[in-house]
Amino acid sequence: MRQPEPLHAIDELRLFLDFAVPLCGSDIAHKLRQWGHSREQARNWLRGEAERAGGSLGENGDVLQFSDGRPRLGRAQNRVVRTASELARGVAAAALLAQLEGKSGVEAFGGFYGVPARLADTARGQDGAAGVAARGTFPVRKPAA
Repeated sequence: MRQPEPLHAIDELRLFLDFAVPLCGSDIAHKLRQWGHSREQARNWLRGEAERAGGSLGENGDVLQFSDGRPRLGRAQNRVVRTASELARGVAAAALLAQLEGKSGVEAFGGFYGVPARLADTARGQDGAAGVAARGTFPVRKPAA
């Protein structure tokens, strides 16, 4: 029996984001509820998270895109893990920020991360940052058509 070919690096990244973005979005939404930020404070914090992820991707994106398939150890492994984690967190923050601004989510790497329109309307009707962090409104990936 033959082993399947490994996924292309971009396909692996998309698969990772499909799992990680909703988890990060849930964590961020939970924190926003706990902190009790105003809508403006939440926007600024989410914008900072998304910008931080963009900086990390700009600095270290090559480790996610170009891989020879060998396992990484030590510093190289930490760099990959940290960059992927910051990217997922940044996409989740951008999706939540988009919701605060009246949109349903964001597109990243060929996938849509956000909420169904019905849930986005419910969250938009609530006051403050708690509206975007309402139960069930964390980013989820909508399958490509």
